[in-house]
Parts: sequence; C-alpha cells; structure tokens
Amino acid sequence: MALNTSCSNPILGTHLPNSVPNASNTPNFFFTTNDNKACNFGFPRLVQNKGLLPLHAVPSKTMVDLDNLVLKTPEEQPKEEGKIINVKFQMHRNCKFGEQFLVVGSDPMFGSWNPAKAIPMAWSEGHVWTAEMAVPAGKFQYKIILKRRNGDIVWQPGPDRLVQTWEAMNRITVCEDWENSKLQTVTDDDEKVSNTSVEDEHDQTDKDSKMESEIANLAENR
Repeated sequence: MALNTSCSNPILGTHLPNSVPNASNTPNFFFTTNDNKACNFGFPRLVQNKGLLPLHAVPSKTMVDLDNLVLKTPEEQPKEEGKIINVKFQMHRNCKFGEQFLVVGSDPMFGSWNPAKAIPMAWSEGHVWTAEMAVPAGKFQYKIILKRRNGDIVWQPGPDRLVQTWEAMNRITVCEDWENSKLQTVTDDDEKVSNTSVEDEHDQTDKDSKMESEIANLAENR
C-alpha cells in the first residue's frame, strides 16, 4: 500500500507535544522534508485504561431509603416500662385434695383468659391460697379458677374482678371472696406498715408519759 503525500523526500519521525496529557501513550508521527516543511500524521493508539476508575453513587449517612422504609403504627411502637407493683392475691377457700386454685386474667401476664396459662396459687395452713406477682401500674381484670383433679375448670362466679394500681404504690394485697365480688378488699401494704409504725410510736409515747407521771407521784408522796 502506497502512502501519497505532497511532501518531497519525507523523513519519518515522531513528535511528542508537551501540551497533550499522557503523551507517551499517544505519539504523533510526521514526515519531514529537506526544505523544512513537515506533514504531520496522527496515529492514535488504543491503550488500556489503568488509572481511571468507574464512578459509583455513595449514599449519604443522612439519606433515607424510601423503598425499604417501614412505618410503624402507634400500636407497634415499643412501650415504655412503667412502675412495677408487687401484688399478692389471697383467698380463704377449702377444696378437695388434689384440687388447686389459679389466677387468670385478660392481660398476657395473667394468661389471656387461658386456664392453661393461669398463675397457680399456693396453699397454706388454714386453707389460705396465695399468689404473688409483679405487675405494671394500671388496671387489669382477672378471676380465680378451680382446677379439679380430672382437669375440669370451675370459674369463679359473678363478674370479672378489677384491680387498679398506681405508681405511688409498691406492694398491695388483694383479698378475694370466691362467691361475692363485693367482698373484695385491696390493702396498700406500705400504708399499713406506716400506720403500724405510727401507732407503735404513739403507744410508746403514752407509756413514757405514764411512767413519768408515776415517778412524779412517788416523789410527791415521799
């Protein structure tokens, strides 16, 4: 193949201009003549890209992925744990050997009205049945059930029992009557202890006063 050019007596050479980046990878060839005339021919060459990397989108730490965003309803929001109250259920009731009383209620901690998940009560002398639980402050419904030896369940008659607790409480005792819901009593054990301490203090003050009076009378009689 012949290369046609208007240059006379061409001389093949290379020229590397300083203004072209990576000049070593893209040489320019030219033909020159004896009369200082030059004809430049550029021959670009494909080279492997070793210095440039593809661009990637990097998400910001403050960006929100709307496609995977899951909105929670108020019911699904985690509940804050409140004050825990120690509740003692107590009932005086006789039953046959092998039978047992249990506490069951609407809240999952009371078994959700499922007798199989009810809280067993412990028997003590005098046929007093007791069950102690740690429950959050609030209102809850419950009943006492009797489990017979053959597995049959007898529910406490009357309406569901209701107990309301407040964060100011620490320990309460709920005394139940099997048949009459109106005989239910709730006692704040902390107030009971405080009242007992105050009464004891008053009794001691009275005793001290009487002793001082007796000593004064003896001194006068002498």
